[in-house]
Amino acid sequence: PTTAAHGRVCLVARRLSERGVRFVQVYDGGGGGGGWDAHSKLVPNHSKNAARVDKPVAGLLADLKRSGMLDDTLVVWATEFGRT
Repeated sequence: PTTAAHGRVCLVARRLSERGVRFVQVYDGGGGGGGWDAHSKLVPNHSKNAARVDKPVAGLLADLKRSGMLDDTLVVWATEFGRT
């Protein structure tokens, strides 16, 4: 249950990539996903967020590698701090 929502979006990302979609963004945070932009309680906030996304992202990367798509796919893991 902890990883189900993010797991679904990672599965959709994989399926879109398999079908030739050239740019896929998987977003986590903001309205309902949780907030990575924490200014206090960093350990509990980030531990909770990491627990939600860690296994789904690992599964997505493993699926892309197993299918050979990781050879041609750029994966960028970033935070929201690029806004500045």
